[in-house]
This record gives sequence, structure tokens and C-alpha cells, in this order.
Amino acid sequence: MTGNKLKETNSTGKQNNVLNIKWNALDAVISLIFLAVVLVGIYFGMKKLFEVLAGKQFFNISNIDTKEFIVFYGIQTVLMLGVVWFFAIFRRKSNLKDLGLRYYSILKTIWYSFLSLLAIFFASLLYMFLMNSMFGIEAPPSTIMELIVNRRISNNVLLVVVAVIAPFSEEVFFRGFLYSAFKKSWGVNTALFLSSFLFAIVHWPLYSFIPLMIIGWLFAYLFEKTRSLIPAIFLHGVYNLILILILLYWESWKL
Repeated sequence: MTGNKLKETNSTGKQNNVLNIKWNALDAVISLIFLAVVLVGIYFGMKKLFEVLAGKQFFNISNIDTKEFIVFYGIQTVLMLGVVWFFAIFRRKSNLKDLGLRYYSILKTIWYSFLSLLAIFFASLLYMFLMNSMFGIEAPPSTIMELIVNRRISNNVLLVVVAVIAPFSEEVFFRGFLYSAFKKSWGVNTALFLSSFLFAIVHWPLYSFIPLMIIGWLFAYLFEKTRSLIPAIFLHGVYNLILILILLYWESWKL
């Protein structure tokens, strides 16, 4: 009797650790096409509108201010989470736990994040060293650095977006939604490659493609092993926070 109960408990515990993925790769591909078309349309549509109505150049990364930044990043975030809601929750009748938004051990999350950060910074420094020593190519300014140098965007807003909003929305979309869909349709290895490739390709500059792909692969691998997005979101947020704090300090020191 006791043995049967123990077996049942173990079986239930194992089952509770399995994500119930009802959406598939086709949903993921459609969502990617939709996002690409809509975001490109919004960008060029507003660019033309500014030129016609305002008679001035459309803002870019060098002259965008806090309000404009919030609006554009807000639109991007709403669209990204919106397609996840539509395909995974509304259309496929899934829930947040199916996307990986479930509790995970805090101590394990911190420990995995610490080890992952060591690996990320080691790989990034090694990559920059090799690119510089072998090809004479130096790292160009990152997008975050350009926004900081801009000095028209509030540092507090940048901190919240970079360290909180971006890690949450990107992990839900790239790992919880895309990776899970690719894994269901094509297996773990293909899903690891595709999700990290897409994660890297939407971030600029192109110089950082390989390090970002490694980072994306690590986030997806962590999600695969823990079955929870919490460690990946935490790691993503801490990494971004460290990065932006270093850049803010560097820019203030130059002044």
C-alpha cells in the first residue's frame, strides 16, 4: 500500500514537471512573419508620417528621447507578448504554466545563474580577444551604449527596460513560446539552434551575433533542464543589469 502511494506520488511529481505544449512550429512561424511585417510597417509608416506632417527627420537611436523610446519599445513588447497570448493561450487554450511561468527553487536559480554568468563573460571576452587579435576587428558600440551616449533617455527608464521588461518579454517569447514550439515539432537540438539563432539575429550589431547565439542557447538549455522560465528570466535580467551598469559607469567616468 505504501509502495503504491510512493509510486503514485513520484509519477505525479514527474508529470507535473512536464510542460503541456499545445501550439506548434507553424504557430511560431506565423507569429514571426506577423511580427516582422507589422513592426517594419509601423517603422516605415511612422517615418513617412513624420516627414510629411512634421517636416522633420524621423527619430533614430541617436536622437530618440524618453517618451519616444517608451512608445516604440512598448509597441514591440505588446505585440510580442500579444502573439504569445493569441497562439498559446487564446487559440490553443494553454495556460501560463505551459509557457514555463512556474515556480523554481530560488537557491538553484541563483546558483545556475552564477555559473552561467561566468561562462557568458568568459566566452564574450574570449570572442572579443580572438576577433581583435586574429582579424583586427574591435567591438562596435552596442545598442545600449548608443542609447546611453544619446543622453536623451532617462537612465532609470533604460534600467527598467533592459533589466526587467526585456528579460521577461524576450524569455516568454523566445524560450517559452518559440523554443517550446520548435521542440514539439522538430526536437530539442533543432529547437536550441533555431531559438538561439533567432534571438541573436534580432539583436544588433552583427558583430555580437556569435556571442548572442551562445547566450540564447544557454538560456534555452537552462529552460529545457529546469522546465521553468524563472531561472532564464533571472539570468537574463542579471546579465543585462550588470552590462548596463558597467556601461553607465564607463560613460560617467569619461565625462
